[in-house]
Amino acid sequence: APSAAPSSVDDIKYYPDYDTDYEDATCLPGKMNGRPSFDSMAECCIGAYPAQTSGACFAGMDSPPTVAPTTEADKKWFKDPESNDFTTGTCINDGPVPSGYVAYGTNAECCAGEYSTQITGACFAGMANAPSAAPSSVDDIKYYPDYDTDYEDATCLPGKMNGRPSFDSMAECCIGAYPAQTSGACFAGMDSPPTVAPTTEADKKWFKDPESNDFTTGTCINDGPVPSGYVAYGTNAECCAGEYSTQITGACFAGMANAPSAAPS
Repeated sequence: APSAAPSSVDDIKYYPDYDTDYEDATCLPGKMNGRPSFDSMAECCIGAYPAQTSGACFAGMDSPPTVAPTTEADKKWFKDPESNDFTTGTCINDGPVPSGYVAYGTNAECCAGEYSTQITGACFAGMANAPSAAPSSVDDIKYYPDYDTDYEDATCLPGKMNGRPSFDSMAECCIGAYPAQTSGACFAGMDSPPTVAPTTEADKKWFKDPESNDFTTGTCINDGPVPSGYVAYGTNAECCAGEYSTQITGACFAGMANAPSAAPS
């Protein structure tokens, strides 16, 4: 018997049934001294019986999954079966997707797909990196760079964060924020990562010419990857305005393929 009866459905915890053979064991509701406690039966099955080949633990769930996840990368996000109140509903990935539920690649996609009309924004607010405003659909999801992680290991996160650039897609974010990343970590974090990083003309960014040592004659180029520490720009004009705004000679703008009649101030 559990050590204490829960006061509501949300308070129910689960613990592993160590008194049953490993391959036949499942998780039981409640708490027991000396045994780990989990917030859901799915978490308990994953945490207590990771090598169980019979699937007995998951089979004991009210809505058993068709297949148990095997790695973190396999985990999908889905509507929390215990979120009975739409206004406070959230998404989870702490177990296999129950039969009949839609599986999403990210928490943001799940919130947009399941709670697009949730005026409270509770689902998006519950994300680890919550956006400043909840998007109304999957198409509205933005991405921003994870500057808190080392450059070579960093990726882009769904949502918006004050003080960081915003991109319409994860691919655009990876190209714009990590142009010199040699590890490919950002692209590898995509649901459908490319086999190689984009290299088309459209993907090329403009940056200050590293060989432009004289500011008065300096220009911008896009004929290679953006060097580490350099700012990447979408156009030659943006680069000139960003890097040579006080260049009185106007050399940077004059070097453009379609040079303006006068350099903007």
